[in-house]
Amino acid sequence: LLAWLSATMDRIDAAAPPDPGRVVLRRLNKVEYTNTVRDLIGVDFKPAEDFPSDDVGYGFDNIGDVLSLPPLLLEKYLAAARKVLDRAIETENPARPAERRFEAEAMKHTQGGAADSDMLVLFANGEIFGQIDFPIEGEYVVKVKAGADRAGNEAAKMVLRLDGQDMRTYDVTSSRNNQKTYEMRTTIKAGPRRVAVGFTNDYYNPQAPNARERDRNLIVDYIEIFGPVDAKRPDPPETHRRIFTAKPADGKTKQQACREILAAFAPRAFRRVVSPGEVERFAKLFDLADRNGEPFEQAMKVPLQAVLVSPHFLFRVETDKPAADANGVARLGDFELASRLSYFLWASMPDAELLDLAARGALADPQALDLQVDRMLKDPKAHALGETFAAQWLEIRRLETVTPDRKIFPSYDPALRDAMHQEVVDFFNEIVRENRSLVDLLAADFTFLNERLARHYGIADVKGPEMRRVALRDPRRGGILTMAAVLTVNSNPTRTSPTLRGKWVLDAVLGTPPPPPPPEAGELAAEKNEEQGKITLRQRLERHRRDPLCASCHRRMDPIGFGFENYDGTGAWRDQEAGRPVDASATLVDGRSFNGAAELRAILVGRKDEFARALTARILTYALGRGVEYDERPVKLIAQALQKDGYRIGTLVKEVVNSYAFQNRRNRIEVKK
Repeated sequence: LLAWLSATMDRIDAAAPPDPGRVVLRRLNKVEYTNTVRDLIGVDFKPAEDFPSDDVGYGFDNIGDVLSLPPLLLEKYLAAARKVLDRAIETENPARPAERRFEAEAMKHTQGGAADSDMLVLFANGEIFGQIDFPIEGEYVVKVKAGADRAGNEAAKMVLRLDGQDMRTYDVTSSRNNQKTYEMRTTIKAGPRRVAVGFTNDYYNPQAPNARERDRNLIVDYIEIFGPVDAKRPDPPETHRRIFTAKPADGKTKQQACREILAAFAPRAFRRVVSPGEVERFAKLFDLADRNGEPFEQAMKVPLQAVLVSPHFLFRVETDKPAADANGVARLGDFELASRLSYFLWASMPDAELLDLAARGALADPQALDLQVDRMLKDPKAHALGETFAAQWLEIRRLETVTPDRKIFPSYDPALRDAMHQEVVDFFNEIVRENRSLVDLLAADFTFLNERLARHYGIADVKGPEMRRVALRDPRRGGILTMAAVLTVNSNPTRTSPTLRGKWVLDAVLGTPPPPPPPEAGELAAEKNEEQGKITLRQRLERHRRDPLCASCHRRMDPIGFGFENYDGTGAWRDQEAGRPVDASATLVDGRSFNGAAELRAILVGRKDEFARALTARILTYALGRGVEYDERPVKLIAQALQKDGYRIGTLVKEVVNSYAFQNRRNRIEVKK
C-alpha cells in the first residue's frame, strides 16, 4: 500500500508545476550577525552576545517566519554598531604626546616621608615612587616640581630614578614656598616602569644658630610625564584600513573621501550593488557631523553606523521579480544566490570572490557553482556548518540548559559539557571535510576527544585539553548515536530516558517522529517507597505501557531507547542498574531483535535510505530558511541522487545548492480586490 501511494504521489508531483516556495524577509540571527561583522570589518569579538535569544522554527534559528524584530533588539543593534566602530576605527593618535601628572602626596613613599597639605615632605633619606605605564617606546620628558628646606653647607640633593637606576641628580636650591620645576629628557621603553624621586643628603643639626637652617628636607609637589615627544604615528589597525579605503589628501576633499569610502563599504555590507543615490543618502550624515566640527574619522562613524543598522544589512533581502513565470516563480538574482550560498555554508556574508562572480553573472553556471561549493567547504569558515546546522539538528545546544544531578553524576562539570559539545561539532566537520558517506555519521570508527572526555568514555592515552581525532576500537562507541552530548540531552536530570532517546532517533535519524501524546496520557509513575533501588527503569516503563493510551507510541519509542540503556544520564558506560545487569535488548515493531547499541546501530545503518531522506529534509530546511516536509519533491530528488553516489555528504550539499527550491523563489501572491 505504501509503495503504491508513493509511486502515485511521485507521478502527481512530476506532472505538477514546480514550486520553490517563498521565504519571507529574513533577519540575521545572532551567529550570522557576529560572523558577518567579523568578515565585513575584521573585529574579533562577539557584539551580539547580549542580544535577545533568537526564536526557533522547524528546529533551527534561521527560519524567516519566526525571526522577529522586537524594539529591544533594535536598541541592541544601535549599541552594537557603535561598539563595533569604536573598536575598528582609530580616532586618536596613540603616538601623540600626552601629559600625565602624579601628585606626590598620592604616591607611595619610604619611611621618613609625610604629606603636608598638597605636597609630600621627605625629612630623611628616602624616595617617592610609583609604577607608571608608558604606552610605547620613545623619548619622554620627566618633570618634578620641588623645593627644599636649606640647612648645612650644601643644597638638598634630589635624584631621579628609573627602575631603580639613578638617572640624574639635581641641587634643589628653590625653597618650600617658591618651588621650581626640574626636568629630564630620556628614552624609556614601553610598559610599566618604576619612577622615583629620591632624597640623598639628609642633614639635621639642632644646635645651628639659625633655627631655619637646622633641618634639610626635600619637598615634592608633583611628578609630570610628557611624551613620547619623538614617536612617529604607527600604521592604523587592519580594521581601520579595511574601512578607510580613501582619505582627504592630495586635493581630495573630506566629502569626496567620504563618498569613496561608502561606495566601497556599503555594497559589501548590503551584499549587492548599491546605487549612487543610496551612497549620497548616507553621505549626508557625514556632512552633518562634519559641519558640527567632528574630526574626519569620528564624523565617518555616523554614516557607517547608519549602514550597520540599515534593513539592507540586518536582513537578507530577496525581492520579487517582474520576470516571474505564470506561477509567479523566478530565479534568484546572482547576489541573492551568493548570499543564500554563503549563509548556508558559512553562516556569514559572501566573500570577495563570490561577490565578484555575482557581479559578472557567473553563478548561473552549475559548474561554477559546484566549484564554489568545493572551495567554500575547504575554507575554515565552513566550521560554522557544524556549529550551526549540526548542533541544532542534533539538539546539542540544549547542553547549555540541561542540569544532570551532581549527586548522581558527580563527574559532570562545565569542562566535560564543553568537550561533549565540541566532539559533535568537530566530528561533523570532519565528515564534511573528507566528503565521507552519511552512513559514517552513524557508524564511524573515529571521533574527537580531549583528556577530560576520553576519561569519561574510559579511553586511555589521550592527554591534554585540546580536541584531537582518536581511532575507536571499542564497538560501544562510534557515530552520533553513542556520543555523550546526544545521550545527555535526551536524558532526565536523575536518570536515563529510553522514551526520549527513542523519540530522538525516530525524529532526527529516521524522520518519522511519533505523534504527540494524547491529553489523557499520564506521566511515568514514580517509584513506590518499597521499590526504591530495587526496580529498574525498564520495569517501570513496561508497567507504564500496559495503559492502552500509552502503548501505541511507547511500543515504537521505548525499544529503540532500551538499546542505549548501557549509557547513563551523561553518556558514560555502565553495566548495572539498581544492582542488576543492564538489559539493553529489545524487539522493534517490525519484529527485529537486538541486544545493545552496537546491534541497534547496525539495524539503523541498514535503514540508510530513511536516514538520508530525513537528513536531506533537515539540511534543506536549514538552507532555505523555511519548513519543508519529509516527502516534499526536492527531498525526494536529492535523496535519489544521494543513493546513486554512495550517500556522500558533499553530494548532499551540492544537490541542495543546485536544487530548484534553493535557486528560485515564488513572488508574493497579490490579492485582487
